[in-house]
Amino acid sequence: MRTIQRKLRELNTILKNYHLSCSLKKGNPIEGEEYRIRYFFHLMYWQSFDENHSDILSSIKNKRQLLEKFAKHAPYTRSIDRKKWISLLRISLQRMKQGHSITYVPEEMNKFVHPLITKEEFTHYILEPFFEANFWSMNHITPTEQAYLYFMFGVMNTYLEEDLLDTPDKVQESWGWIESSIVENFEKNFKICFTTSEKNYLYVNLAMIHLYSRVFGTKKKVDAFGKSAEDRDFQHIFPVMYPIMQQFFSGVARRIPELNTYYEKNRRLIFQYCMLVRDIFIKHEQPVIFYIQSKYGKTQELWAKKRILSMTERPIKYSASADQLPDIVISDYPIDKKAYDQTNTQIFYWNGQPTKNDWARLKAEIIKIRNEKNRSILEKLDFVN
Repeated sequence: MRTIQRKLRELNTILKNYHLSCSLKKGNPIEGEEYRIRYFFHLMYWQSFDENHSDILSSIKNKRQLLEKFAKHAPYTRSIDRKKWISLLRISLQRMKQGHSITYVPEEMNKFVHPLITKEEFTHYILEPFFEANFWSMNHITPTEQAYLYFMFGVMNTYLEEDLLDTPDKVQESWGWIESSIVENFEKNFKICFTTSEKNYLYVNLAMIHLYSRVFGTKKKVDAFGKSAEDRDFQHIFPVMYPIMQQFFSGVARRIPELNTYYEKNRRLIFQYCMLVRDIFIKHEQPVIFYIQSKYGKTQELWAKKRILSMTERPIKYSASADQLPDIVISDYPIDKKAYDQTNTQIFYWNGQPTKNDWARLKAEIIKIRNEKNRSILEKLDFVN
């Protein structure tokens, strides 16, 4: 009995984080708002998802046809996104069949507007085909159930720039003054001028992140194995960007107190910001400049130059002269280093006919130089708002 009580306490500690509690009632082991219960069940299921051994996916009728239909009407979703979504629908169907309907949702769900699909289109092209295929009348799908599913369909996805190009008007409905202010401060603090498509990308995804934080935020999100991520885990992924983004967030949050509430509910928030801006910042980052010289002649230099320029998608630029103080000088013979004593230029030696190991060393050196350049630029930024 003591063992059972101890296990229940451990389980309740986890459930409390999701605003739920353990119940010994038959057929309903967890108590709380139904929309939270479904979210928790799906979260735990998805974190241990195995496509080859999924009872939920295998129990869905006409699964292949439904996934194809979803792909047609939601082309901005990936295959894995559609499987994630159809799994949530299956969990919701199971809960409804067990008599657990959603009778309450937060106001954020009732007011939610998806940037790429109306609620009417969503109901007709997404919900109706699924429930009809799985023998469940749409009469059971109340406006509250519909609001929950429509909201989840929105916040469970990330939207790329190309996804939002043809819907500028709908995009405007997806963000508010907080998102607008953050984007403005991104430009101001990081000294970047975003394009319209980049702004729309940031507006929409920031709105989704913030909505999720307000509705489902937990102070200490845990995975299906009881583990939670800490700041050190996030910084390991973004060694340069994460501490800088912490400074940025601290400055902006002084002007927008709501952000502190979001962060209290979602400790992954700053990490999500890093994920969101990474590709945009890469497009705007300073290139690594290299100069190459070879005693084997011009054709050897030309071949190596072209290969270096194609070895990474990150910005990299060739310098026609060593006098322009490139970030790295690549040579297959000893050179006079005195010309670079007072500079940050790195000297890289390799074989006249570069080996696989030479290319690996060069790639690692370029990554190191790029990280140091980015770190140097970011550390000079002023985050006082």
